[in-house]
Amino acid sequence: MQVKMLKVSASALLCADAGEIVTVDDILGKQLIVAGAAKSHMPVRRETAMIDPRSIEEAERERSRALAEAEAARKKPDAIKQALDQLDVKEDEDWTAAGKPAMDRIKELTGSTSLTRAEVDAAFPDFVRPTDDASLPVQAAPPAPAAKVGPRSSAP
Repeated sequence: MQVKMLKVSASALLCADAGEIVTVDDILGKQLIVAGAAKSHMPVRRETAMIDPRSIEEAERERSRALAEAEAARKKPDAIKQALDQLDVKEDEDWTAAGKPAMDRIKELTGSTSLTRAEVDAAFPDFVRPTDDASLPVQAAPPAPAAKVGPRSSAP
């Protein structure tokens, strides 16, 4: 409780000058008001909170663990495969000159900021940009005509 002192008060519990606003507990504040030494109380303008540093450390550790787990999930082969499947064969920005997927695009699609080429290559070592011919459905070749087989004749 905050009270505005009307009189000069000097004691072991409270030292204040007249006109000064001081913070006291509720019981002392009520006693000062009843005694006429203070005006009615005012709401506390500032509260102090006790923060246990251990709880901050625990919360930070939990947050770090959750972030690490989320990043690890973005680097799983399933997530990488999903990103590779979303690449556009016709879009040059999705691919390197060597035909490998562009890492910027893979990172964007997976949401991972730390995914590396080595991790993508380890999960899918043979993955390269499909050619236009490879993207077309493969058709079976028509069967060759059967050779006529007839009776053998012996020449005289």
